[in-house]
Amino acid sequence: MEPIITVDDVARRLGYETPLAADVRARIETVIEDAQDALVAHLGRPLLPQEHTESGVHAGPEGWELNHGPVITVLSATLDTNPLPGPYATPTYTVRYLAGIDARSAPDTAPLRLWLRSTAGLHPLLADAPLRKRRISSASVEGQSVSYDTSAEPPVLLAPPDLATTDRWRLRGRRVYQPPVRPTPPGLTNRGLPGAGWP
Repeated sequence: MEPIITVDDVARRLGYETPLAADVRARIETVIEDAQDALVAHLGRPLLPQEHTESGVHAGPEGWELNHGPVITVLSATLDTNPLPGPYATPTYTVRYLAGIDARSAPDTAPLRLWLRSTAGLHPLLADAPLRKRRISSASVEGQSVSYDTSAEPPVLLAPPDLATTDRWRLRGRRVYQPPVRPTPPGLTNRGLPGAGWP
Protein backbone atom coordinates (compact mmCIF):
# COMPACT_ATOMS: atom_id res chain seq x y z
CA MET A 1 0.00 0.00 0.00
CA GLU A 2 1.42 3.37 -1.01
CA PRO A 3 1.78 5.79 1.91
CA ILE A 4 -0.11 9.09 1.66
CA ILE A 5 2.31 10.92 3.95
CA THR A 6 6.09 10.87 3.84
CA VAL A 7 8.68 9.81 6.36
CA ASP A 8 9.98 13.41 6.36
CA ASP A 9 6.49 14.70 7.26
CA VAL A 10 6.58 12.70 10.48
CA ALA A 11 10.31 13.11 11.22
CA ARG A 12 10.19 16.91 10.95
CA ARG A 13 7.29 17.12 13.42
CA LEU A 14 9.14 14.94 15.92
CA GLY A 15 12.38 16.91 15.77
CA TYR A 16 14.60 14.24 14.20
CA GLU A 17 17.74 15.56 12.56
CA THR A 18 18.22 14.94 8.85
CA PRO A 19 19.46 12.99 7.09
CA LEU A 20 17.71 10.28 9.05
CA ALA A 21 19.59 7.22 10.30
CA ALA A 22 18.50 4.03 8.52
CA ASP A 23 16.94 2.53 11.66
CA VAL A 24 14.94 5.70 12.39
CA ARG A 25 13.67 5.82 8.80
CA ALA A 26 12.64 2.15 9.00
CA ARG A 27 10.75 2.74 12.28
CA ILE A 28 8.92 5.76 10.88
CA GLU A 29 7.95 3.76 7.77
CA THR A 30 6.56 1.06 10.07
CA VAL A 31 4.46 3.46 12.14
CA ILE A 32 3.08 5.14 9.01
CA GLU A 33 2.10 1.72 7.67
CA ASP A 34 0.42 0.80 10.98
CA ALA A 35 -1.54 4.05 11.13
CA GLN A 36 -2.54 3.86 7.47
CA ASP A 37 -3.73 0.25 7.85
CA ALA A 38 -5.92 1.34 10.77
CA LEU A 39 -7.37 4.21 8.74
CA VAL A 40 -8.08 2.02 5.70
CA ALA A 41 -9.81 -0.55 7.92
CA HIS A 42 -11.96 2.18 9.48
CA LEU A 43 -12.92 3.76 6.14
CA GLY A 44 -13.39 0.44 4.33
CA ARG A 45 -11.75 1.82 1.21
CA PRO A 46 -8.32 2.54 -0.30
CA LEU A 47 -6.86 5.99 0.25
CA LEU A 48 -5.83 6.45 -3.39
CA PRO A 49 -7.89 6.22 -6.60
CA GLN A 50 -8.32 2.73 -8.07
CA GLU A 51 -9.16 1.56 -11.58
CA HIS A 52 -12.28 -0.63 -11.85
CA THR A 53 -13.88 -2.58 -14.70
CA GLU A 54 -17.51 -3.63 -14.51
CA SER A 55 -19.54 -5.60 -17.04
CA GLY A 56 -23.31 -5.60 -17.38
CA VAL A 57 -23.55 -1.94 -16.46
CA HIS A 58 -26.79 -0.14 -17.29
CA ALA A 59 -26.84 3.44 -18.51
CA GLY A 60 -29.64 5.92 -18.47
CA PRO A 61 -30.38 9.62 -18.12
CA GLU A 62 -29.32 9.40 -14.47
CA GLY A 63 -25.93 8.01 -15.51
CA TRP A 64 -23.93 4.82 -15.19
CA GLU A 65 -24.91 2.44 -12.38
CA LEU A 66 -21.48 1.74 -10.87
CA ASN A 67 -20.36 0.02 -7.68
CA HIS A 68 -17.46 2.29 -6.69
CA GLY A 69 -17.30 5.99 -6.09
CA PRO A 70 -16.80 8.82 -6.17
CA VAL A 71 -16.10 8.39 -9.87
CA ILE A 72 -13.16 10.45 -11.05
CA THR A 73 -13.40 9.64 -14.73
CA VAL A 74 -14.87 7.04 -17.08
CA LEU A 75 -12.01 5.68 -19.16
CA SER A 76 -14.09 3.63 -21.60
CA ALA A 77 -17.57 2.20 -22.15
CA THR A 78 -18.03 -0.74 -24.53
CA LEU A 79 -21.39 -2.21 -25.53
CA ASP A 80 -21.66 -5.79 -24.23
CA THR A 81 -21.95 -8.36 -27.04
CA ASN A 82 -24.28 -10.74 -25.19
CA PRO A 83 -27.13 -8.72 -23.70
CA LEU A 84 -29.89 -10.41 -21.76
CA PRO A 85 -32.40 -12.30 -23.96
CA GLY A 86 -35.78 -10.81 -24.83
CA PRO A 87 -37.12 -8.17 -27.16
CA TYR A 88 -37.02 -5.43 -24.51
CA ALA A 89 -33.60 -6.23 -23.10
CA THR A 90 -31.79 -3.11 -21.86
CA PRO A 91 -28.34 -2.76 -23.42
CA THR A 92 -25.47 -3.18 -20.99
CA TYR A 93 -21.89 -2.02 -21.14
CA THR A 94 -18.46 -2.90 -19.85
CA VAL A 95 -17.23 0.26 -18.18
CA ARG A 96 -13.64 0.94 -17.17
CA TYR A 97 -13.30 3.85 -14.77
CA LEU A 98 -11.19 5.48 -12.10
CA ALA A 99 -12.85 6.00 -8.71
CA GLY A 100 -12.06 6.74 -5.12
CA ILE A 101 -10.44 9.43 -3.07
CA ASP A 102 -6.99 10.96 -3.39
CA ALA A 103 -5.92 11.25 0.23
CA ARG A 104 -2.34 12.06 -0.75
CA SER A 105 -2.96 15.44 -2.38
CA ALA A 106 -6.63 16.44 -2.61
CA PRO A 107 -7.18 19.54 -0.43
CA ASP A 108 -10.46 18.22 1.01
CA THR A 109 -8.72 15.09 2.35
CA ALA A 110 -6.28 17.06 4.56
CA PRO A 111 -7.99 15.75 7.75
CA LEU A 112 -6.96 12.21 6.77
CA ARG A 113 -3.31 13.25 6.47
CA LEU A 114 -3.52 15.14 9.76
CA TRP A 115 -4.90 12.07 11.53
CA LEU A 116 -2.12 9.89 10.09
CA ARG A 117 0.72 12.27 10.99
CA SER A 118 -0.58 12.79 14.53
CA THR A 119 -1.19 9.08 15.13
CA ALA A 120 2.20 8.08 13.73
CA GLY A 121 3.94 10.68 15.92
CA LEU A 122 2.58 9.11 19.11
CA HIS A 123 3.47 5.51 18.20
CA PRO A 124 5.56 3.69 20.87
CA LEU A 125 8.26 2.91 18.29
CA LEU A 126 9.07 6.63 18.18
CA ALA A 127 9.22 7.23 21.94
CA ASP A 128 12.86 8.33 21.55
CA ALA A 129 11.95 11.21 19.25
CA PRO A 130 13.58 14.47 20.35
CA LEU A 131 10.25 16.23 20.87
CA ARG A 132 8.90 13.33 22.96
CA LYS A 133 11.82 13.16 25.39
CA ARG A 134 11.87 14.94 28.70
CA ARG A 135 14.43 17.75 28.63
CA ILE A 136 17.28 17.57 31.16
CA SER A 137 17.69 20.83 33.07
CA SER A 138 20.70 19.76 35.21
CA ALA A 139 22.88 16.80 36.13
CA SER A 140 25.45 16.26 38.89
CA VAL A 141 29.13 16.14 37.98
CA GLU A 142 29.30 12.44 38.68
CA GLY A 143 26.15 11.86 36.67
CA GLN A 144 24.42 10.32 39.66
CA SER A 145 21.40 12.59 39.65
CA VAL A 146 19.37 14.19 36.90
CA SER A 147 16.61 16.74 37.06
CA TYR A 148 14.20 17.43 34.25
CA ASP A 149 12.62 20.58 32.93
CA THR A 150 9.12 20.41 34.36
CA SER A 151 7.86 23.20 32.11
CA ALA A 152 7.45 20.61 29.36
CA GLU A 153 7.27 17.19 30.95
CA PRO A 154 6.61 15.47 28.65
CA PRO A 155 6.68 17.89 25.71
CA VAL A 156 3.25 18.53 24.30
CA LEU A 157 2.57 16.90 20.93
CA LEU A 158 -0.49 17.31 18.77
CA ALA A 159 -2.92 14.59 19.80
CA PRO A 160 -4.63 12.76 16.94
CA PRO A 161 -8.12 13.96 16.16
CA ASP A 162 -10.83 11.45 17.00
CA LEU A 163 -11.09 8.78 14.31
CA ALA A 164 -14.75 9.76 13.88
CA THR A 165 -13.56 12.97 12.20
CA THR A 166 -12.72 10.83 9.17
CA ASP A 167 -16.21 9.31 8.89
CA ARG A 168 -17.26 11.47 5.94
CA TRP A 169 -14.95 9.29 3.79
CA ARG A 170 -16.31 5.95 5.05
CA LEU A 171 -17.67 3.69 2.35
CA ARG A 172 -21.37 3.05 2.82
CA GLY A 173 -21.92 0.39 0.16
CA ARG A 174 -24.30 2.32 -2.05
CA ARG A 175 -24.37 2.22 -5.82
CA VAL A 176 -23.08 5.37 -7.46
CA TYR A 177 -24.15 7.21 -10.57
CA GLN A 178 -21.85 8.87 -13.07
CA PRO A 179 -23.21 10.80 -16.05
CA PRO A 180 -22.45 8.95 -19.29
CA VAL A 181 -19.50 10.18 -21.31
CA ARG A 182 -20.50 12.25 -24.31
CA PRO A 183 -21.55 11.36 -26.90
CA THR A 184 -24.22 9.08 -25.46
CA PRO A 185 -23.10 5.42 -25.76
CA PRO A 186 -24.62 3.63 -28.76
CA GLY A 187 -27.88 1.79 -28.15
CA LEU A 188 -28.84 3.97 -25.19
CA THR A 189 -32.65 4.07 -25.46
CA ASN A 190 -34.04 3.02 -22.08
CA ARG A 191 -33.92 4.90 -18.79
CA GLY A 192 -31.59 3.57 -16.12
CA LEU A 193 -32.84 2.03 -12.91
CA PRO A 194 -33.60 4.52 -10.12
CA GLY A 195 -31.31 4.61 -7.12
CA ALA A 196 -30.27 6.52 -4.08
CA GLY A 197 -27.20 8.05 -5.68
CA TRP A 198 -23.90 8.85 -4.01
CA PRO A 199 -23.98 11.04 -0.91
